[in-house]
Amino acid sequence: MRDKRTTIANAVSLLNDGDTLGIASPAVSPTALVSMAAVREIARQGKRDLLVVNAMAELETDLLAGAGCLREVEFWACQFFGQGTPPNIRRLMEAGQLRAREHSEFSFTLGVMAGGMGLKFIPLHGFVNDLVPQHPEWRTFDSPFDGQQLLAVTAIVPDVALIHVPRADQFGNAQFGDTNRDNVAAKFIAPQMVRAAKRVILTTEEIIPNEQIRATPDQTGILYHDVDAVVLAPRGAHPHGVTGYYEPDRDHIQQYHQAAQDPDKFRAYLDTYVHAPEGPAAYAALIGGE
Repeated sequence: MRDKRTTIANAVSLLNDGDTLGIASPAVSPTALVSMAAVREIARQGKRDLLVVNAMAELETDLLAGAGCLREVEFWACQFFGQGTPPNIRRLMEAGQLRAREHSEFSFTLGVMAGGMGLKFIPLHGFVNDLVPQHPEWRTFDSPFDGQQLLAVTAIVPDVALIHVPRADQFGNAQFGDTNRDNVAAKFIAPQMVRAAKRVILTTEEIIPNEQIRATPDQTGILYHDVDAVVLAPRGAHPHGVTGYYEPDRDHIQQYHQAAQDPDKFRAYLDTYVHAPEGPAAYAALIGGE
């Protein structure tokens, strides 16, 4: 195992313009494993022409859209904490400047599962709905066993995946802590997307000794061989929360939502919270974190 600690700027250099970016995060809660530290750095570096794949496109995807980083987004749900479609995503879609493709929860899960297992596709029976025409990469074929027609749901394989965790060692072994409890996205979808990706950027609230990881193997959800970069990023999920570390910053979420309604106000938001802070420590100081 090698020491993979680096800066957020160096880690994000793994992402190239035109890449597919997977955002590995739980899909139903503002207390999430969303690497906002990496998202902000992607916007700060001005990455362009990205396809984002995210189970639930929320604030993190909206920020990248508003910063001009995206050409397309794929998701099974797209909403802003129960307040409708995220403002930048909605505005850009209506203007024809951002393409969006929907999955069902099931097809997204199968795509990530296939990618995580190194398969080209997973077969599905009886999946006939209005989502199929949106995915020309899906194919129908006859089962070699009984001749039934099946749908091949193709693998989701990001060029780069982002994930934020409560704690990890310097090699990339990571633990979800209390976030893992009763959370199918943390237990399954996020780790599978990490396994599926060609390169993985992991940000963490704290870096702990490998001996502590080995002492609690039941809490380890990501292993070192799937991770390319480890970045210490306290408050790295803000304004999302991390269970056991800090709560979601609902005031900031509302501040973001209001700013994103207007392009000029959103540019001011980016200047303050994305372009000005040079890295996670500066951002944590800006928002009043420890």
